Amino acid sequence: MSLPSPINTNMSKPSTIEAFARWAWLKKYRIEVTYGVYVFTPVEKAVFWTIFCFLFTVISFAAVVYTQRNVLLLLRYASLYVSRDTAATNVVSNLFPKSNAALSMPGSGITSLAETMGAAANSQVP
Repeated sequence: MSLPSPINTNMSKPSTIEAFARWAWLKKYRIEVTYGVYVFTPVEKAVFWTIFCFLFTVISFAAVVYTQRNVLLLLRYASLYVSRDTAATNVVSNLFPKSNAALSMPGSGITSLAETMGAAANSQVP
């Protein structure tokens, strides 16, 4: 594989594809020099770049999928904080229990372990 020349000999502006290819090659070169990949055997390089590409893909996918939701959530909380609306504040404060209250919603049919054990202890007839 021939490496791109660092000096543009024809003095014209490179095309977008050529500029992107050069940028990618420089990033790959930087990673190889920084982490010592250039001294790996071909099999070790293949394993390294496979793991690198997999992690890069997974992290990029997660960032794209979850960024919009998280930004909207942060904006919603920020607007509630800035507006200091009492009804909105109550909604946000209800998300977090204030004391050792049961973590169940009344009337939902979902009970905590403490409620279940308490009911079992009280159901025994002497």
